[in-house]
Amino acid sequence: MGEATTLTALLESLDSTPSDAGASDRLSIGEILTVIGERGYGPLVLMFALIAALPTGAVPGIPSVCGISIALVSTQLVFGKDYPWLPAKLRELSIERQRYKQVSRRLTPWTRRIDRLVRPRLHVLVEGASTRLIGVACVVLGACMIPLEIIPFAAAAPAFAIALMGLGLTGRDGFWVLAGIVPAGLAGYFVFTLIN
Repeated sequence: MGEATTLTALLESLDSTPSDAGASDRLSIGEILTVIGERGYGPLVLMFALIAALPTGAVPGIPSVCGISIALVSTQLVFGKDYPWLPAKLRELSIERQRYKQVSRRLTPWTRRIDRLVRPRLHVLVEGASTRLIGVACVVLGACMIPLEIIPFAAAAPAFAIALMGLGLTGRDGFWVLAGIVPAGLAGYFVFTLIN
């Protein structure tokens, strides 16, 4: 599952990565997977969720792509796969690197404050079988992001819930996993309203 890390460290790790010569202005999902994936499922799910929940999620298609990626990655968490994998087509998708950097720099003061609130606690919620249950929840929420994209900013609800759970996994903090239940319920309500 990887070791505990901070939200600021994750943002900075992508902000400072050297880009490929042929794609200097783009940040690809493959690059995110390479940089973040080795740290475990929590950081990877968290980063996809943040991309969808923040202003970058306003770009058409981003919530769906992030939702599919979260669902695929979380399915592997459910089945206990050691290292996350995504198909080549998804790895090739990208967003403007400069846009990511602008958002990242605006968020850094806030992530530093959040980092002070995250610490290892309620271990039973972030270890063993609990992580697989979190994986199931993230699969469902990631799938919800796809139909919700047609409603402006609605996909941010499941993305935010996933981000909180991912933050809990990343910092080994069960409190944040519990905090993710509230927006998860809101996301469920949105989906129920949409299909009825």
